[in-house]
Amino acid sequence: MSVSFPPRSLAVRLFLLLLAGVLMAVFVTVSLALRERSHIVHSFREQSAADRIADILHLLAALPPEQRLATVQALPSGQWRIEPAEGTAEPTPPLPFNRNRSSGEGASRHSLDARLRLEHPDDPSFTAALSEAAGPSIAVEAAWRTRNSDCRDQPADCQPSRTVGAQVRFADGQRVLIEARRELPPPRQPRAEGFVTSLSILAGFLAIVAWFAVRLVLQPLRRLVHAAESFGRDPEHSSMDESGPVEVRQAARTFNRMRERLRSHIEERTRILAAITHDLKTPLTRLRLRLEQCRDEPLRARLAEDVAAMQALVDEGLDLARSLDSGPPQQTIDLGALLQSLCDDTVDAGGKARFEGPDGALISGRPEALRRSFLNLIDNAVKYGGEADVSLERSGDDWLIRVRDSGPGIPEEYLGEVMQPFFRLETSRSRETGGTGLGLPIAANLLGAQGGTLSLHNRPQGGLEARVRLPVFRNRPRT
Repeated sequence: MSVSFPPRSLAVRLFLLLLAGVLMAVFVTVSLALRERSHIVHSFREQSAADRIADILHLLAALPPEQRLATVQALPSGQWRIEPAEGTAEPTPPLPFNRNRSSGEGASRHSLDARLRLEHPDDPSFTAALSEAAGPSIAVEAAWRTRNSDCRDQPADCQPSRTVGAQVRFADGQRVLIEARRELPPPRQPRAEGFVTSLSILAGFLAIVAWFAVRLVLQPLRRLVHAAESFGRDPEHSSMDESGPVEVRQAARTFNRMRERLRSHIEERTRILAAITHDLKTPLTRLRLRLEQCRDEPLRARLAEDVAAMQALVDEGLDLARSLDSGPPQQTIDLGALLQSLCDDTVDAGGKARFEGPDGALISGRPEALRRSFLNLIDNAVKYGGEADVSLERSGDDWLIRVRDSGPGIPEEYLGEVMQPFFRLETSRSRETGGTGLGLPIAANLLGAQGGTLSLHNRPQGGLEARVRLPVFRNRPRT
């Protein structure tokens, strides 16, 4: 089974479009939220680090210059180190980190500023945050926050660390480099199963909401389709309800106006056809009476045949006009019993007809119209094919009736045209057989008014097959 894209169904198109739009909006919103969260976390950590260094700087600023370096070394955390920067009045030997650092690593104090610029580039935002936290009494010349990746060639249990530091100048002129290094905790691995489950639940919920929204939007369209089908089957069907949103009310109002115009056109055409055919009966009656006075026997016979043909045409025209009318209300009919009785009547009249089908094939229709339609098809099969083979079977939600004959059939190019009024073939189904070209259109109109369809097909082994589909009768639930 091939899947077409874009889908043919409007409901599926709207569903996919709505679902894709909502999912895209969710993903964009989540991305922006994560980005904002990352920015907030970064700002919080930056401010927290600035406040921590500022507290140490405030403590050192209250001490004499000669005690500041020793005080930092005495801190219990063991993560701090302080070195005198170039330009200090009395250089003091550097004090290293209390752990993971040897006593000779501070020997390059004379190039501290150059090493500072290479190892720890200034972070303007962190410098500004530290300057604000330190206050005006401590001048922050540079500040940085770096992540150390010293574990590339170390054992697997080595943990990365983060260094925060600054180069400051106290009010007494002493310039120092102060740093703090802290090992980072192991990275927290996100739970992929939980994320996939949450995403699946979200997508399922959005799909349900989108599907119900699509059904709600397309409900007026389905009502319009149902109203159009009902009007096509029965012009007397009630008008469409003009309720709902503005656009729906406008579409329903437009459909009802179109429906009324079509009904008026159909009624006008029916009245004209009925009036013409009815008015022709009077002159035909006079012609028939005057033919009785004709002394020329051969001429009178030919004229009588012409009058009879005209009378048959008038009668068929009246039947065609009546077939366009809705007629009496529908009632439940046993289709199998109706077809069996028509075949029995044909056999009693000297024709060949047989029926095969199940019992209890119920439909909702007008008995006289159905009788006239199927009798027309059976008579045509007997007249042009010698016999009528009628069968009835279930086909989905319809009853399928086949009326077959063994005649010459109809050329393929004329199968559709013979359903038009007054169309006759110049073959065995021509004027010599007495046809008027209205039998099949009348049958099609009568069946169409009851929700049925009529189609003609040539049989491979020869002959014509008329197929009629009528909807299966379904009991409506009581309200």
